[in-house]
Amino acid sequence: MEKEIAILRETALFKDLMPEEIRKVMIFARRVSFRADDVIMREGDFGDTLYIILEGTVEVVKRLTLIELDDDSGIEKNKVFTRLSAEQHAVFGEIALLEDTKRTATIKAITDCTFYELKKDDFLRMAAEDYHLGYRILLNLSRIVSTRLRKADEDTIKLTTALSIILKAS
Repeated sequence: MEKEIAILRETALFKDLMPEEIRKVMIFARRVSFRADDVIMREGDFGDTLYIILEGTVEVVKRLTLIELDDDSGIEKNKVFTRLSAEQHAVFGEIALLEDTKRTATIKAITDCTFYELKKDDFLRMAAEDYHLGYRILLNLSRIVSTRLRKADEDTIKLTTALSIILKAS
């Protein structure tokens, strides 16, 4: 467990937490494994779980269209946006701890993977038992979401610029 605590201290979720605080959170978490090619979550499904990668690599896939297209439309329907790995100390599914909403992407295991999963109800119970720890984790969660929002904004500007250039040229 000490090796895992050392790994978990490197994640943005547990930034600036002491090992004993991480152990408190781990009481509410569950270790799970997925095989290569397993889908861990699907875009559009409701979710209530955050995942912390301990071992392995996953890819983040998003639907590129808002409507269903025929298979012979010639338009690629899904795009791999990024890969997340244990080496990056990655966390995903964080929005599920903050609100009841649909998943924003599909996450697929590229290799055999091991995670800690933390369900929203368990997180809320832990936070109610230790307000200070709950506050610190929520602060770290907001930093994770904020970083991802800034990246999405940057990507939107790049895409808008590219589209403007293409439209001007035509």
